[in-house]
Order: sequence, then structure tokens, then C-alpha cells
Amino acid sequence: MNKKTWKKIAAVGVCVCMTAGFTACSGGGKSGEGASEEPAKSTKDYKSDKEVTLRYAIWGATQQEVSKELADAFHEKYPNITVEVEYTPQNTGEYWTKLESSCTGGSAPDVFWMNGVHADTYIEGGMMLSLSDLVEDSELIDWKEDFPATLTAQYERDGEIYAIPKDFDTIAVWYNKQIFDEAGVEYPSDDWTWEEMVETARKLTNKEKGIYGITAEMNGQQYYYPTISANGGYILAEDNESCGYDDKNTMKGLSCWTELMEEGLSPSLQQLTDTPSSTLFESGKLGMLWAGSWNTASYMKNEQLRDYVGVAELPSFDGKNGNCINGLGIGVYSKSKNLDEARLFVEWLGSKEAQEIQGKSGTVISARVDCQSLFTESYPELNLQAYLNQVDVAMPYPCSKVTNEMLTIEYDYLTKVYTGEMSVEDAGKKIAEEVNPLLEEAYK
Repeated sequence: MNKKTWKKIAAVGVCVCMTAGFTACSGGGKSGEGASEEPAKSTKDYKSDKEVTLRYAIWGATQQEVSKELADAFHEKYPNITVEVEYTPQNTGEYWTKLESSCTGGSAPDVFWMNGVHADTYIEGGMMLSLSDLVEDSELIDWKEDFPATLTAQYERDGEIYAIPKDFDTIAVWYNKQIFDEAGVEYPSDDWTWEEMVETARKLTNKEKGIYGITAEMNGQQYYYPTISANGGYILAEDNESCGYDDKNTMKGLSCWTELMEEGLSPSLQQLTDTPSSTLFESGKLGMLWAGSWNTASYMKNEQLRDYVGVAELPSFDGKNGNCINGLGIGVYSKSKNLDEARLFVEWLGSKEAQEIQGKSGTVISARVDCQSLFTESYPELNLQAYLNQVDVAMPYPCSKVTNEMLTIEYDYLTKVYTGEMSVEDAGKKIAEEVNPLLEEAYK
């Protein structure tokens, strides 16, 4: 989640407003009032000539084309069902504002993208249909075999399944070969260390040319969650009843970034607010960038950049690697007028056929285990295997019933750390003091 989204959460209290709005009209995760009749348990025997139009809500700009391709492929299989793809940006919070409003008003899309950060709000609000019967009886999906447990766990609550895993992302290091060549520095290898990365950043930094070796973004998923993981720290305890911000290893995973900024190897927080890391990288002013797999399609469309980039695994700390994995799921609106067709579409989106189409697009890593390698083949000139090699050591993106509140507190205190107003140790203790009571209350 980026800084703009954090600021929006802090300003409007998204989590609280959404939960309050949904509670009054909760359908309990089953087909609610205003929905079509209770859906059939199985999709295997679906037969209908009724013309149906499904609305499919997404937020990925680079995935609009492949989403429409999937909609067309599904229509070929079921000519009576037309799928209309509705794209809304997520970075400024617009997607979630629109989805919340439409769910509360009873006019939400039949099928929509969901992530772990918001899942609890929509599930507890009764806006997401349970898909347990569909999964249990499916011939297209094997829940335990087809998807990594890290992804399925994001959408399981009290023995019920509420979304089908669509894709996932991890983090890798992108580097500009031209900047490396001009500085006479060797390209990164997959077995490099944090110390080697820092030394490389020193050699690449050239203030006269306005070039920085690396950036230290105040971004959990792409920066400090992986280093916290590699240092043995944690954000949430396994039972979600406490946090680890005040853990000494968590603090190590945070301070390694602020040290880069203090040394001048990264732009300041204000500079990165004015000119984000991706902009610096795409304009040739940044030697190395930690970036999520979802950035691949965008970077490779940049004709001035695509021939001069490489990808490497994240560096290790004392022989230990870390990363952060986050998944996207697809849910069904519990009050949809077309529940049978919506379930049919969601089931197919989780099939090997659909996830192969998605994987070959090169936009994301498909969630299915048997389709993940297609992402690495989409741009064979890049070492995209770097994104898959650290899946097993990746920290799941920290999600809880109070994620939005937690991220707001995290943002407020870490801003003071990154601007030099507060130490990592003091900020960690303050965050824990404010977050732990929220977690205890939510999970008591």
C-alpha cells in the first residue's frame, strides 16, 4: 500500500466507515436480500439460455487488456453470458470508495477483485458470497493442490472460502545496466548480500549527475517488510493478537533503510514524495530499485528503459533471505442478481485455462502453481525467476481486522523516523503501544 493510500485511510477512516455501513445490510456471506435465488451447489450442470451480463470490477491498469481477453474467452464458452470489465484505479483509494458505495447501495459489480487488507471488512459485512460449496464440488479447482497455502489463507474465515486466488506478487531488485556500465560496476548476482548491495549503491551514486544508487522508500511491501523478514522480525504474531514493531529484529529491518538515506545513497523522504522511485528509475536517475512483480509490464513498455534493465533476487542478511508475498483474489457479490453465472465465471477464472491466459500476458504471476512459470517466460531476457525463487521465504503481507488502523499508525510514526525526528527504537515502541490494544480488542 503506497503513501497516498495511507494518507487517505488516515483522513477518512475507511475501515470504520465501511464496517459500519455494511453491518446494517449484512447478508452473512450467503446470498442476501435482493439477490437471485440461492445458487446451485455445483456449476457442473449449468444450463441456461438466458442472456446475462456480468459486471467485473478490477483495478489494475496494465491488466485491462488481459481482463477483457479473459471475458471474451469465457463468453465463447458460455455465449449467453457477457462480461463487462469495469476498471477503477486503486492508488488513490477510488476503487475501494466506489466498491464500498455500490455494496452499501445494493448495486455492486457481480464479481470483483479483493485483497487481504480489505477482505475482513467485506466478509464480515456480508458482501462476499461463500464459495465453499463451489470449491468443494469443482472439477476445475483443487483448493489445496492448485494454490499456495499463503494465498488461500487470505480468503478463508471460520472454515468458509470467500475468494478464488487470482495472482500474487513478490519483490526483486531492478537495476539500470547503463548506470552500472558507466560506473564500471558488476551487475548484481542472485546470491549477493545486503552489504554488497550497499557498497554497490555507494559506487553508483553520483550527485553531480543527479544519480542515486538506490532508494529507501517508506513502503512496507516493497522495502522494509522483506528486510524485517530477513532479519528475523515480524509485523503480526501468528495469532494476530499482537504486533512485532518493538521487536529488536524488526527494528534492524527498518533501520537498514534509514541508514541508506542518512548516508545520502537514497533521496530524502521529501524528494521521494515529490518524485517517486519508479519515476527516477524510468528517467535514468536511479541505479537500483526494489520493485514488485506487478511493475514488470509497465517497465518493459518504456522503450528508453527496456533494453537496459536487469533483475536480481533480494540480497541476504547473514545468509538469510526475506521477501513479502501478497495475493489478489476474486469474489462474488452476495446480492448479485446473477449468482449462478457469477460463480461460474469466478470458478473458471481460477482454472488452468484462464490462469494460463493471464500468465502469458506477463502482467502478473498467476496464483496457480502450474501456471506461475508462464510469468518468467513472458520476458525471457529478464531474470524474472528472481520473483519466484524467494516465495518460500516470503513474509505474508500483514493483514488483520485492524489493518487500516495499523497502517495509519505505522505511517505516522515512520514518517518521523524517515525525516530524522524520531529514532527507530522509539517509533517501534510507540507503534506497538497503540497497535497492540487494537489487536487485542479485535481478536478477544
